[in-house]
Amino acid sequence: MDKVLETVIEGIEYTFEKDILVKPLEPIMVTKEYEEQIPTGETDEEGFNKYEVKKHTKEVESDFAKGIVLSVPTSTETTCKPGDTVIYPKKFAKDFDLFKDSQLVKPYDIVAKVKQQ
Repeated sequence: MDKVLETVIEGIEYTFEKDILVKPLEPIMVTKEYEEQIPTGETDEEGFNKYEVKKHTKEVESDFAKGIVLSVPTSTETTCKPGDTVIYPKKFAKDFDLFKDSQLVKPYDIVAKVKQQ
């Protein structure tokens, strides 16, 4: 295990019972395609406005986050261990303001572990 990670983990004053403590990493950026309707100023036979559809691509933050596991709960079994990099949905993570720059994630919200290369 990395010395910096060991130092961070040793600085945690809590033992977690239900949730996994995660240090979020940089946001994951993904390219998404969306369509925009632009009015043409014309109407059809029934009186409805005609629209032209334009497709755009934009780089946005993913709905998922990547983070490093700092602590695992004592009462539930999990395949994650401190130091693992995991993927989880951002909307279900809860900021843990008792430990700087960390979040609490339910074990069942972990969707993947990043393979070590």
